[in-house]
Amino acid sequence: MKKAAIIGGSMSGLFAANFLKQINWDYSIHEMVSEPLSGRGAGIATYDELAALVRLTTGYKRSLGTSCNERIVLDKQNSVVTKMKYPQVFTSWQYLYDVLLSNVDKKKYFLGDECIQILKKDNINTLIFKSGKEIQADLIIIANGIRSNIKKIVDENEPEFAGYVGWRGLVNESDLTKDTFDLISDYFCFVLPQNQQFLTYPVAGVGDKGLEKGKRRINWLWYKPVSMNEYNSILTGKSNTKYQHGIPPHEIKDEFIDNLKKEGQIKLPSSINELINKTEQILVQPIYDLKCNKMVNENIVIIGDCAFTARPHAGMGVTKAGFDCYDLMKSLENIKLENLNNALKLWEQKRIKEGMFLVKRSREMGFYIKKDESIIMPRDEIVLNETAVSIKKINDYPNKSNLFN
Repeated sequence: MKKAAIIGGSMSGLFAANFLKQINWDYSIHEMVSEPLSGRGAGIATYDELAALVRLTTGYKRSLGTSCNERIVLDKQNSVVTKMKYPQVFTSWQYLYDVLLSNVDKKKYFLGDECIQILKKDNINTLIFKSGKEIQADLIIIANGIRSNIKKIVDENEPEFAGYVGWRGLVNESDLTKDTFDLISDYFCFVLPQNQQFLTYPVAGVGDKGLEKGKRRINWLWYKPVSMNEYNSILTGKSNTKYQHGIPPHEIKDEFIDNLKKEGQIKLPSSINELINKTEQILVQPIYDLKCNKMVNENIVIIGDCAFTARPHAGMGVTKAGFDCYDLMKSLENIKLENLNNALKLWEQKRIKEGMFLVKRSREMGFYIKKDESIIMPRDEIVLNETAVSIKKINDYPNKSNLFN
């Protein structure tokens, strides 16, 4: 049986394992984190394409989360100034992760298993782990994210800081006042201060009834431009540790949270400030772009955020990872190992084209989130029409008519 080793046990790695099962490849998943992964409740916009990918790989046919039928823009006075009909399902990172994880063999999922080197000799790949363990595989799939320590064996491009960060949090619907609950709970909601973007949407709550209205949570994000000095200060923790890419929540200095709340009082409606003030743990995520020139080095491939990371406005990170793996499955189906490299090169051409498109599109969508108050903000309707929409709504998306072939 052909064997693949998957480095990284998050969304991309799980999609890869699930699709490899479909074509009777053996697999192993190696995740460097020693504890079960948690997405800290991050929200994910879903589409028909993502639901189809999940259904194809796991057979899961239920709804992936909560639904909204309309998008709205609020002004400072809590008035709805723009509205657009767009039915959409939102899920949480953890919910989707659990669906994908439930369909893989747990005996093949190794936590605390950090791959530190890949040696190639006579077309044989040997993976070397921090523990000293060594394994071999016919195909190596590197799926350990934007900060991958080994992706350089395929592509040496580094992430580029986009010039802004996303502050975010979760609030139980049950903790909101009636006025705020009534105003935002049924909507994908936006506020657009100068050079900024704030958005909210409902995601699953905790427990078996977490999809019921009133028992869900509201996920919020506030994208704000920062200078490099501010960026470095935000990523310097309470312990004075300087973090390179992101900072653990408990290390975020109180002064930044306090400043966020003060700025909210000036720029945001009271309903949105209620969300911020009732968030138990506010998080911060620096925004990066990452693109690659190569996704294949002989029989080693990179997928997901490890290859292309688009800014979150496109809302396509998980869907793109799913298509990386779906297209890989179709390329590997019934393939003989002696033809593997040629098949991977054809796969690479298609995936690079789509990855480049999404990075470019998401950059254009976030053009106004920068420290330049002379920038003219986009019209509300443009933001509502472009943010986190299905591929079928994106006119110039490459290969749009042939996604599942």
